[in-house]
Amino acid sequence: MESSSLNLEETPCNLCGSKESAVLYERPYLTPHDGESGAFAATTDEFRNYGRIVYCLKCGLRYTNPRPAASLILSGYGNCVDESYLLESSSRSINAHLSLNTIKRFISSGSLLEVGSSVGYFLNAARTDFEVTGLEPSHWATEEAKRRFKIECYPESIENPKSIEGRNFDVIAMSDVIEHLLDPKAALLSSRRFLKPGGILYLLTPDIGSLSAKIMRGYWWGLRPAHIYYFSRQTMMRMLIESGFEILTIKSFGRIFTYSYWLSRLKNYPKSVFLTAGGLIKVLGLENKLVYIDTRDSMEICARKR
Repeated sequence: MESSSLNLEETPCNLCGSKESAVLYERPYLTPHDGESGAFAATTDEFRNYGRIVYCLKCGLRYTNPRPAASLILSGYGNCVDESYLLESSSRSINAHLSLNTIKRFISSGSLLEVGSSVGYFLNAARTDFEVTGLEPSHWATEEAKRRFKIECYPESIENPKSIEGRNFDVIAMSDVIEHLLDPKAALLSSRRFLKPGGILYLLTPDIGSLSAKIMRGYWWGLRPAHIYYFSRQTMMRMLIESGFEILTIKSFGRIFTYSYWLSRLKNYPKSVFLTAGGLIKVLGLENKLVYIDTRDSMEICARKR
């Protein structure tokens, strides 16, 4: 199915408001974003057919344009059921502690809100030191978080979170979330409103300015149908500063997963690479062994409310 037959809409640059852009990469959507698409799942291995990615000629922000209609994106996340996300529960819990180690360099206790909290692994890890609350658009994930961890979690967005109105937090965390949002700048401004004076904002997001992204170009893993915005360190820092934050740290972020999970990320790359790696992992009996890998193309940021 060609992009022209889908329900797409044009949008200006979210960072500077300019409508002047040039095409960076283009791989037309092959399936409609109908609110039920598996492309919205966190574990999707669909790294192709991501539409048209442009770069702003004024500020350099990369983003999808045109993009699926806002109503379809919101419906897609609200309806998303991602049972595969539960398979790497130990890894996701360990990765949560990697993030918390960074957060606790700046604040070690208090109240913490996670935006895009999924089924609650990060919040469950954080509750040892923090009073935790989650916002998660997926109704399935919200119910899973409540059932598994008895966590306070609401199926709402940070732009209009009625359930937490009037509250303020010491920390707000968004891990692999901001690149999915319709209006990242509005989300940052809203996050600032819900932070206490001097509160910390924690972000994880793919880094399109990284060496691997530049080398792999249109085949980079970070380019996927569910992503709308693609930040470099420069554009992310500018958006944070303009939203009222002071940058405290920005660095690459590695993750711990099983060899089988890392192998699954190669599924859409050359078959010879996938089969060779898979055969070696099987021969060595490494399928369920955990390994830490930092591909240097995800960035971890802590910023303080000014």
